[in-house]
This record gives sequence, structure tokens and C-alpha cells, in this order.
Amino acid sequence: MRGCFRDIKPTADTVKPPLRIVSCIVRRPCLTALGSVTLAILLTVAGWAYLLRGIGGAGWELSDILPQQDYPVYHEISQQTDAVLMAMDRSEENFALRTRRRALSARFTAPSATTGAHRFLSSSGVQHLERAAARFDGADVGRAGAGDTAFERGRELSSEQDQQTESLGDAIFSFGAREDEGDSFSEAGLAELCRMHVELMETKDYDQYCLRSGPGFEAPDVGVLPDATCKAPLTPLVFFYGPPAYDPASVDLAIFDVPNFEIIMEWQLRSSNTGNATDNAATISDENNITVTEADYTAVNDLRLKLSPDGPIGKQWNFGRTRCGEGATEGQETAKDAAAVKLLVAKVRGSKALSDSQTGGLVNFFFDSAYGEDNPRSRYTRSFYQFGAPLAGFNNYVESGLKDDQDKLVTDWWKEEDMRGLYSKNGRLSWNEIEPSAIITLGDILLDELLAIAIQDGLLALFPIVVVFLIVWLHTGSLLIAFATLTEQLLSFGAAVFFTAVVLQIKWLSFQFFLSIYIVLAIGADDTFVFVDAWKQSFYAGTEVNRNLATRMSWVYRRAGLAMLITSLTTCAAFLATAASSWQVPDLQLFGIFTAFVIFIDYVLVMTFLTAIMVLYHNHFEMKPGLCCACCGTADTQQGCRKGGCDALCASSSKLETTTAVAERGGADQVAKPRLVTFFEDVFPFSIIRRPPARAASVVIMLAVLAPMAWQASQLEPQKDAAQLLPDDHPFQRFFDLSAEFEVSNEDEPVKLSVVWGFEDKPLDTDGVNRLFDPQNKGRLAFSPDWVLDESAQSGLLSACDLLENSNLVFDRKTDEGGLEKDIDCWVRDFKDWRNANSKIFPVPDTGVVTAVKEWCDNAIDVDGDTAQYCSRYVGFEVDANGDLFIAWTRVVMGVKMNDNVFLPASELREKYDDYEGLVDEINEAVGTTLGDAFQVAVGEDPGGQPRAQNKWINMVLQELYVRMSIVGVVIGISIAFVVLVLSTRNLLAASISVLSIACALVTVIGITVAMGWELGSSEAICLMTLTGFAVDYVVHLSHSYMESTSHSPLERTHDALRDMGISVFWGMLTSFVAALALASCQLQFLSKFGYFFLLTITFAYLWALLFLMPLLATVGPRSSPADGRAVPHTPYNSNTTRRKAVPDAIEVA
Repeated sequence: MRGCFRDIKPTADTVKPPLRIVSCIVRRPCLTALGSVTLAILLTVAGWAYLLRGIGGAGWELSDILPQQDYPVYHEISQQTDAVLMAMDRSEENFALRTRRRALSARFTAPSATTGAHRFLSSSGVQHLERAAARFDGADVGRAGAGDTAFERGRELSSEQDQQTESLGDAIFSFGAREDEGDSFSEAGLAELCRMHVELMETKDYDQYCLRSGPGFEAPDVGVLPDATCKAPLTPLVFFYGPPAYDPASVDLAIFDVPNFEIIMEWQLRSSNTGNATDNAATISDENNITVTEADYTAVNDLRLKLSPDGPIGKQWNFGRTRCGEGATEGQETAKDAAAVKLLVAKVRGSKALSDSQTGGLVNFFFDSAYGEDNPRSRYTRSFYQFGAPLAGFNNYVESGLKDDQDKLVTDWWKEEDMRGLYSKNGRLSWNEIEPSAIITLGDILLDELLAIAIQDGLLALFPIVVVFLIVWLHTGSLLIAFATLTEQLLSFGAAVFFTAVVLQIKWLSFQFFLSIYIVLAIGADDTFVFVDAWKQSFYAGTEVNRNLATRMSWVYRRAGLAMLITSLTTCAAFLATAASSWQVPDLQLFGIFTAFVIFIDYVLVMTFLTAIMVLYHNHFEMKPGLCCACCGTADTQQGCRKGGCDALCASSSKLETTTAVAERGGADQVAKPRLVTFFEDVFPFSIIRRPPARAASVVIMLAVLAPMAWQASQLEPQKDAAQLLPDDHPFQRFFDLSAEFEVSNEDEPVKLSVVWGFEDKPLDTDGVNRLFDPQNKGRLAFSPDWVLDESAQSGLLSACDLLENSNLVFDRKTDEGGLEKDIDCWVRDFKDWRNANSKIFPVPDTGVVTAVKEWCDNAIDVDGDTAQYCSRYVGFEVDANGDLFIAWTRVVMGVKMNDNVFLPASELREKYDDYEGLVDEINEAVGTTLGDAFQVAVGEDPGGQPRAQNKWINMVLQELYVRMSIVGVVIGISIAFVVLVLSTRNLLAASISVLSIACALVTVIGITVAMGWELGSSEAICLMTLTGFAVDYVVHLSHSYMESTSHSPLERTHDALRDMGISVFWGMLTSFVAALALASCQLQFLSKFGYFFLLTITFAYLWALLFLMPLLATVGPRSSPADGRAVPHTPYNSNTTRRKAVPDAIEVA
């Protein structure tokens, strides 16, 4: 140690002999430059070739190189989910469905995956393809004949599509009142909704593209447009407009106050209502130990009948069509009393029994979650218009070529009729009361929108590369150095793959990899500035330093190289801390490791390749004018071409005196430093630091800023709203945001939970599993050896389904007939019904259950005409040692009362998770003796019907994990930074002050982001974990330079540190600031948030380093005494010469 606290040993002010590596570079700069860049290129090519060697091979899939590992893979919930997905996959393979389905799918292209926002967004084209595949695989395959191919059979099935009866796409609109206290159903709001609705419905050729009802379906006659061929859109306007028979004001709202209304209504909704009113009233009284009169029963029943799908109110709400009394409906419908409608809806919303019914589902779909009797205003609403295929002239929407043609037709129609003008900000309709948002999944419309965003953000994402290049060129004045800087930055990114893929054998990529490019752009540019500025400063360091190029470059190498080594090691350590804190999420873990390699390789290239380039620059270009002077014949001081014009530019380098030669003969005294350099050496921030009052004020002001930011940072909470994809004002983002403003509706897509039997308590054996090195090895499935699907187990499954049927936690889905039923996929019920219909026994003895279930899977046809195509996803087929099938597990699937497309915070998810864990406990208690203990997982499906791993429960765990990972990452990063600073400065006081500055910068950035309304989601967690890596650079540069100063007093040392690093730190900050500003301008919020975090971090790291660290070091920083023991001279360094000069009177020396 040089001294633990304030008194330290002085730094020797001697010129050391040249370093061997520098002497080698100086003698052979071309060889060094070519050798280092060639090696980097070879490492890049070898690394990427090794990583991508399997692409295009048999069985290769994109998931092999980009596996989805952005979730906590070692958590119990994740492993349960992975186990079920693996088991389903294996079961399907064992049952031999997958191969045949792929054979058919290869010949057809399914509709684009623009589905999933709601149940009605699921593509009927995809469903038709899956249906065709299942029929081919199952029952129909036996009837097809041995000579039929999959393609021919698929074509035969696809020809069954009737015109405009399959989903072509959807137009989904959300509306929000502009004012916080506004109402979408105010008079002005209804008028605006009507204008858009009528214009859309009466657009030319609308009936040639709308979705039509399938054969055999007759829409109820509600008195308006009964002969319309298009399916009625879902619009809230049917509540406020309708035929004379629809009169919401006629409903006696006093019925809602009938004694025991909820009990009576709930009984009537779940019962068949046979018998007379007197008997039913008596039954309710006896069952609930209450008194229900016949009059009360009759009144409630009359209300129920009015609100039912067959009643005058319910029929209009469920099946109504409207043109708001305009156009074709003029005279057939009238506007209803809006106040009466809203009061009736509020009463329905206030009734638990009705709210859980089909009527309540419609109310939940159109009226926001805040709507009620105490708040009869719905700020938000939504509507939905469906479009159908195949279009006229086509016979199916399955075959790839036909599908593309129809997509183009509907896209052209939408654009030619200027449909976007109905809902866009500057369209043909004025929206003063409410603001529309839309998602259009027709044809290529959505793809075109997303492509436009991707192109714009792609160009903005490339802008930082251009900015870094230009700023390096501007600062160094050398195009050669600018190209060299960009080359070493890009090569460091490419070569890092060699070390992760070849050396560490991590043979996959994470999505976050590309962020490393922006990180190395900032850090690589910073290293270049430090190196180049040290080179420029060496010119003024005296004749001894400049006696030859090797000595001068060694001086630069020691000074800049050590400073860059310390910052590079600190930054690498910060990213390794990211890897350590995110070990449960392999994507983030790999990102931390990869970025650490990128930073280290960049440092190596700076010390080899860039050093060689600097030698070449010194030998051949430094004394020549810039390219802008090529038009000048000779030197022109008015144009800034002091080094000459075209004559000097084209002159032989051997005829020019180098800067080293000039400095060696003492010529540096006659060369003034540029004004910008002296500004950062003597003016900012030194003009503040040299005066004790200003110095103290600077520290106090920064601490005053810190106080509210620390309070704000303490308010950081886990994410409560869905992660944003686009800016708040983008129509797509507004649509997604508004979706969270509604309760779960019968029209929405519910979250699917699976109750699973047949596994051990730990369903995956993960001994020896490391997902970082082998992402495909998730572990070995652990089935319970005692579990058998015998007769008692089959009966137990039926009992479990009955229990779910009676649970209030299970979602009520809407049937094709307009009624409601529990959303339960209970395969054993269908299996039992099929067995009974075919005069076969049930339950089946365990010795024949495999054959029986397989027979049912091959031959059963359900009410929709589908085979039991996915039975292998519900019944787990495994192969024993003899090659025979056996059933190892099973599951029952239920929809639950959570919208799959609405984000819920971890706190709410945890409550719901506990509710469904309680439901599983009830099932285990009821049937555990026959079925064994079950567990539940949230296994969803993608738009194509394939299972997917990401789900609500994993998101819940992720949200909870992000908080811990962020805190641990920051703490580890700061701790490592402290260790590195102690080792580099060899002084506890300097290291402590530096770490305090870093911590203050981090707290300030976090506080500002919280004040901006940010919450801790995935993007924020990544930014926080990488924050320390950005925040340390400026502090480390300045504190290290302070400790390396040969001066003695703290103020002199501070001045020397600013002389050596002030300009470098400024240019590094400016480069990162402009690059971050470009990223922050992106529409994709992941890039934008990273840009904002980057911008705030480098800005406040810079300010805390200059306005807190340096004043504090100048006041209480370490100091040294001269070797001869004399008093510290009161002579700060004058930056323009190599001599000490008198101190101006205004300077105070500490």
C-alpha cells in the first residue's frame, strides 16, 4: 500500500526505459496492426463458424442456437412447466402424431400468427389446418386409401371451406376518453363511436370481406337488418341503439333490491327452472334457510328472462346489429335513454350472480373495470369487427399461394378505402371526446406496421455507430484512428463469440447479445480518447519523455494502459457480477459473461492494434493537414490549414518533422494547447474546485440532489403494468394498455391451467444439469412408478372434473349456441361418452386401458367434427423397456378467471396462485388416494395451438426475481469496483470516496427513473444490473489519475488529474451521450429504455465524478510530502508548459 489513508508516499517523477512490447510495436507497426487484426478476424470467423456449424443440417431448428432461456429455469414452477411440456412432446412423438402432422404442414402455410389477443382472435385458418391434420392422422386416414398422399388429402379437406366463413383477420378497436373524468358513452362520445361504426360498416365492398356465419347457424332476429350476411360486430353501440322491442328503460330496477336477490338469481341461473314459482321459491328457502316469496321469485325470474339471450334485452346485447339509426336502419331503430342503459348496466355489474353470467361477461367486455353504480362512467370501451375467407373466387384459405393472394386483396382494399383514416390521429374523422386505438390483423396490414417500426428503429440503432465514428474523427482529427477505433470495437464483439462458444463451450446466443455492441461502442471510444489524449499530453511532458518514439510511446502505454486496464477490469467485473446475480436466468447470465469478454478483447486490441495505428499515424500522418485542406495549394491560416494544403498532404512523410522530434528539441513550449483542452484542465471544473467555498457548495448541492433521488429510489417497485413494446402514444401500445382496463369477459382468452398427475414430487431430475452449457438438457422426467391409470384412477379423474365444474375459480366460456359452460377440457369424460356410445365398458381395466385410449384417439369424432387429435397432450404415452406403450401421466385443463393477455403484477399473481394451489389441495384431498397428488402448471398455447413455456406463474416468479437480481447485481458490482479501486489506488480513502461517488450516481439514476414512472421489469432489471459497469469508468479514470500524480497537495493532484483525464472523460461522455440519445429515440421500448438508462447513467456518472468526487478529493484526498521532507510547494501545475509557474492570487492551496 502507498498509504491507507490521507498521508501517502510520493509518486516518483522519473522517465522509465521503453517497454519491450512497445519497442516491438514501434519497430514493426504494420506487422503488429495486421497481425492483431488478422488474429481477431480469425477468432471471429472460427467462433461464429463453430457456433453456426449445424445450421441447415438435418433436424436443425432455430431454437438450437436461440433457445428460450429468459426465465428462471431452476425454479420449482419453471421445472414443473418444463416437465409437462417435455412429457407432452414425448407423448406426441410416441403416439406418432407429430411426424404425420409435420408431413401435412410442410405442404401448407398456416395463416400468419397475428392472433391471440382474445379467443376470437385465434385464426380459423390455423384451426382448419390443425383439424385437417388431425383428420388425416386419425379417423380419416383409414378411409383415405393407401394411395392418398398427405397433400391430396389436405387439399380435399381444404375445399370444404365455405366463402367468408373462416377467419381472414380482425379489426379490434379500443377507445378511451381524453379526459381522466371523461365517459366514452357521453353524448359526444357516442356520436363519435357511431360515426366510425357507420362509415366502416357502409364502406364499399365491406360485405365481400366480412366474416359470415357458417352453414346451419341462424342469427336471432332482433328486428334490425335480419337478412344481413355478415356476422354482427361486437360493439357497445347495441346497448344504446335498437329496435322498439328493445327498451332498457322498461326494466324495473327495484327488482335488484328484492330480499335475497343474489341467492335467487344465482339459483335460477344454475338450475333448469322446471316446476312452478311456488315450488321453486320453497326449494330455495329450504336450501338456504331463508324465506323467498313467490312474488320475489317471479320478479327476479322475469328480470332473468329479459336479460337472457332469448329475452328482449339480452337478445339485443348478444346478437344486436345497429347503424345508430342511420342509413339502412333509419326508421327501424332509435337511440335509447343513455342514462337508463348505464344505470341498468351498473346494476348488472353490481350483482355478483349476473356479473358471473353471460350477460355480465358482455358488460365486462364493453365497460371498463371501474364502472359501477358509484361510478356510472366508462372511460374505456372496445369493439371488434371480423373478416372472413375464402374470398369470392377462392375455395380455401389454407394453401399458401391462395392465402397470399387473398391477404393482398384485403390489404389493398383496406388501403384503397382509406380505412386507417377512420381511426388515425390525422384521419378523415375528428376525435375530440375519445381517442381510438387499433390492432388490424388483416392481410399484411399489421406486418407492414411492424416492419415500418423495425426499419425506423433499425436505422436509429445503427446511428450510434456512425456517431461514435464521427466524434472520434472530430476529436482525434484522424480518419485513420476513427476507422481503427470502429474496427477494434466491432472485432471485439465478433471475437468474443470464440471465447464463449469454443473456449467455454457455450454454444448458443441470447437476445441481449446485441446490447454488447452499444456497450463496447461507449467503452471502446472512451479507451481511444484516453489513449489519444495521453499521446497528445506526452508532447508536453518534456524532452526526456520525447527523446525517441519508443520512450514516448512507453510513457503513453504506462499511463493510458494502466488507466484503461483498471476501468476495463472494473467494467468486466461489473458484468461478471451481472452473470453471477442472474444465474437462474441463463439468457442474462450469458449476456454478462459475453459482455465481459467483449470489454476485455477491446482492451487488448487497443493496446496492440490501436497502438500500432498510432505509430503509423505518428510516422506518416500526424504532421500532415486534414483532408479538408486538399483544396488549398499551401498553408492557409484563415481556413485552418496551418499544416499546409495539398502540397503538404501529398509530400513524402520522410520530409516532415514528427511531433516527437519537435518535442525532443524543446519545441513544445512554443505550441499552445487547444482552447477546449485548457478549458477542461483549468476552467471546468477546476475554477470551482480551487476555491474552498465553491468546492464546498458543489459537494453540498450534489448531496442536496441526492436526498430526494434516494427517496425516489426507495420507492422502486416490481412491475405492475405490462411491459411496453412501443411508446405510450402509439396506437398499438394504447390498445394493449387499454386492454388492462377491463374485467375478464366471456369473449376474452382465459389463462389455461393444467392439473397434472403421474409425476414424482420433483418432476424433473436435474442432477448434473447446467442450462448455461447445455440448454437442451432440461433434465430427466421423473414419473411416479406407482401411478397407474386403472379403474379407480379413471373414476377419480371424473370426480376431479366434477369438482372443477363446481368451482367458482373456473372460467365460464361462451358456447357456439350463445350459452355458457365451464371451460374444462376433461378428456376422460369424452372417453367415457365414446365408450358408452359404442357399447364398451367404462372404466377400463388397467390391462386394457392403453389399447382402449389409443382406439379412442384414433376413431373418436367430437361434436365439432374433430378427431381426438390432441389426446396425446392429455394422456401421457411412454414406451417401456420392451417397446410397448404405457400411460405414465395425465392432465385436465381448465380456463381460469384471468385474461391471458392482461398483465398482472406479482402481488396479484401470487394471490391467484395461492387460490389455485388451494383448489389443487382440494382435489388431492378428494381423489388423492386413487390418483395420487397432483400439481398445477400454467401451460399456454401459441396462436398455432402449440404449447408454450412462458405463462403467468413464470412471469410472477420473474417479477419477484428481478428485484433480488437487481439488488444483488448492484451490490456485487459496487463491491468488486471497491476491490479494484483499492488495488489500483492502493489507498482506502481514495477508494472509499470513489465508491461513494459511484453509489451516489447509481442512486440518482434509479431515483430519476422511478420519478419517470418506471417500474422494475425485465428491461429495467437488465439496465440496473449493467448500470455499475457504466458508472465506474469516469470515477476510476479520475481517481487513478489523482493517485498517479507526482504533485503533493490534494489540490495539485486534483488539477493534475483533470489535466490528464478531463478532456478524455468529456469526449467519452459526449460520445456515449449522443449514442444513447439515438437509442432513446427508438419506438421499441426495450431499445428506448436501454438508451435512456445509458444516457442518464453516463450523464450523472460524469457529473458526480467532476462535481463531487474531485472537490472531495481536493479537500480531504490523500497527500504526499516531498522526498527531502520540505513543505509542500504551493505551485499548481500550469497546463500550457512543462514548467511550474507562480500561482495566481485567486488560487488557494489546500
